[in-house]
Amino acid sequence: MKKPGSVQGQPFVIDNCNDCTLLVLDHCAQAQIDNVSNSKIFIGASSDSVFVRNCSNCTFTVACGQLRTRDCQNCTFNLYCKTEPVIETSLNMKFGPFNGAYPGHRGDLLDAELGGEDVSDVNDDKWQNVFDFNDPSKTGEKNWRLLRPDEQQGLWCPLGKAELCIISSSNDVVVATERQKLATEERNAVVDDYSFEEPQTHTTFANEEDQKKEGTVFHKIKAIVSGGWSIMWTAVCSVQEFCLGLFFKAYQPINKMLATEE
Repeated sequence: MKKPGSVQGQPFVIDNCNDCTLLVLDHCAQAQIDNVSNSKIFIGASSDSVFVRNCSNCTFTVACGQLRTRDCQNCTFNLYCKTEPVIETSLNMKFGPFNGAYPGHRGDLLDAELGGEDVSDVNDDKWQNVFDFNDPSKTGEKNWRLLRPDEQQGLWCPLGKAELCIISSSNDVVVATERQKLATEERNAVVDDYSFEEPQTHTTFANEEDQKKEGTVFHKIKAIVSGGWSIMWTAVCSVQEFCLGLFFKAYQPINKMLATEE
């Protein structure tokens, strides 16, 4: 444990730990967390980036300016983040809202410039906007997902009873999940803008008889239209032939006259 006032905005490193509970209860600059497994980690307020690499089966409570993970698996993040969390070559990652508190946490958040003057303001909290470098479709939920409300963990107060400074609405997870689902549906529904084909419509029939009637009517209409075009085409050809005949008849006397003069 690093108690409040023991780090004072300095960079921090956690490395090669297994089956541990690791607490940084102060504001720090950049934090690096490498090669940690089966552990719980609390980073109270990082003004810079928190890098998590080669970690597995861990639970994190982190408030930071930026979160980046690489080569991790089976990790859960209870997160406050001012920018989009980024994962890379990682599997089975889960994200939920921040859930940590300790006496003096509000001051540490302000010192780390997280949340502005009112650290309870979650407008800048982008914990749910995860970006996955290894999901070409960018549809989400391939290597990560959001925690459901019933999966969210309770308040973690390692120094005893304390007030939660970062408050996320209980609807945030639902809204974020629905937003993610909607974005996925919109991506899957993208239509080729260069296609000139009319959209196909499908008619639902109550029974086979109605479908047969619809088909019969369609074929009758098709036959009438086809017959109409045939009649029209025949008429056009007849008019064309008649006009050509008149032209040649008128041309013959002129042709004979020219031949006599020669």
